[in-house]
Amino acid sequence: MPFRVALENRSPAVFNTGRHVLVDASGAGQGRYCMAAVCMENGSVMQMHSKPSEAFTSVLAEQECIEWASDIWPNALVWNDCIPAIEQVLLEKPALQGWVYWPTPRMRKPFHDLVHQLSVKAREIAEPTQWILSEGFSFSECNLVSTNATN
Repeated sequence: MPFRVALENRSPAVFNTGRHVLVDASGAGQGRYCMAAVCMENGSVMQMHSKPSEAFTSVLAEQECIEWASDIWPNALVWNDCIPAIEQVLLEKPALQGWVYWPTPRMRKPFHDLVHQLSVKAREIAEPTQWILSEGFSFSECNLVSTNATN
């Protein structure tokens, strides 16, 4: 499958080199989806973003966040944990092959957990938002602060 990582690269260490965007969409059952992205370079979180999704299904929301990732952090590998559920749809877009990947369960901690927490926290925010990690950040707690003045 073209969206699977080679066996030797299935660890969080893969994020220590290069540019990566981990994206997630959440909101199933909430009536509205929210997209989140954690942008990394050489193992460091550089930017975090959230944005309301225009989609009305989880499959469409995940597709939208994959496309959004290339707009906010160009020339990066894009990671989405829902790839197995939407892989058949993605196969119809050959241009995605080689830069969109599924992080295996062993690869998800701590960065995928962070992007998921962000997507949940940002559900009620109606505009695109950039986030920062607050002082004393811990991956077990979602200490994220919006850079928008009203949030």
